[in-house]
Amino acid sequence: MIKSIVFFTILCSIFLIGVNGQLQNSVILDQKSNYNLQWIIFNNTVTFQVSINRKAWIGLGWHCQGCESDGAMENADYNIATFDNNGQGYVWDCYNDPTTQPKNDTDLAGAENNIISFSGYQTDQYSIMMFTKKLSTGDKIGDRILVDGPVDFIWAHGQDNSFAYHGVGNAGRITVDLRTGSTKSGPDYVNWHASLMLVAFGLLMPFSIFSARFLKVFHWWWPLHYVFNGLASVCALIGFILAIVMLDGLDFSTLHSIFGIITLCLVLVSILFGALSHFLWKPTRVGTPIFPDMFHWFVGRCTFALSIAAIITGMVLHQVPTPVIIVFSGVIGLYFGVIVFIEIYKKVYPNHVDFTHGGATGYTQGIVNHD
Repeated sequence: MIKSIVFFTILCSIFLIGVNGQLQNSVILDQKSNYNLQWIIFNNTVTFQVSINRKAWIGLGWHCQGCESDGAMENADYNIATFDNNGQGYVWDCYNDPTTQPKNDTDLAGAENNIISFSGYQTDQYSIMMFTKKLSTGDKIGDRILVDGPVDFIWAHGQDNSFAYHGVGNAGRITVDLRTGSTKSGPDYVNWHASLMLVAFGLLMPFSIFSARFLKVFHWWWPLHYVFNGLASVCALIGFILAIVMLDGLDFSTLHSIFGIITLCLVLVSILFGALSHFLWKPTRVGTPIFPDMFHWFVGRCTFALSIAAIITGMVLHQVPTPVIIVFSGVIGLYFGVIVFIEIYKKVYPNHVDFTHGGATGYTQGIVNHD
């Protein structure tokens, strides 16, 4: 009986497709690749067809209802078409894990392949996949329920037929109403968010910390410190606001978001301690007080450490290529290496001043002005 229903469903779908050469609904998700999503819902099943104007693998996935706060590649039901050398396609029922490539449902304990039927073919300038699934497969591990209404879709295609990272600009996220065909693409500020945070914590804050730690012999260390720190704080605050707008609120579902929220809180605390340190400073004081000065130092360094953790986990979450993560980590390691070198050098040569590279005048001038 069940096989008869499935066969009847597929037969009716084929008939409906053949009426005008395309499925009932159609929407272009990406103009550059002409990523065309078509679908028809019939008898509690859905048939999707995706075509692109290039020779590459294709991916289409969706999140569960109410899971819009999940990252684009997080916990999604994903279906991928790969093609052999003859242009024949195979569609895989997959589950998206943001830390790795998508996994076949059959590799997950308790999950199964729930694609009822599929097809795919490819030419030198064209790739197409089609598959049919139940709206609700009953597979709670590997699949996500579809509804005849708004669905949070993710899409992607490769740069070629080798199944690997899709590349910049070859993926996206969009809400499509399967009943009406209307689309709603939320604000995508990911690149702005990432750029602002990289500038804030990968460039400005390290120089701010460096000036406060090693340039106090010069009278201009203080304006350099608060200008760099102020710019870093502004960039971080704007980047944080963009993230809230994208996610429609605070998100605690990933390590990246948790590290990011804690980092911003520490930024505000560091600013408070820094302001107190400045206004409570007295030229007659002896030694450095624990509060607020040392508190400011400690919180500032914790902020920087957590910001690096937030950036790296964000790169992993959004599947930034591994070489980029390695290079960024190497730059941060270089920062720490320079600081360790200077600290050791100062311990070994506490009274050494380099008179051979034009540094004596500036150094003496700085001391005189500072005093």
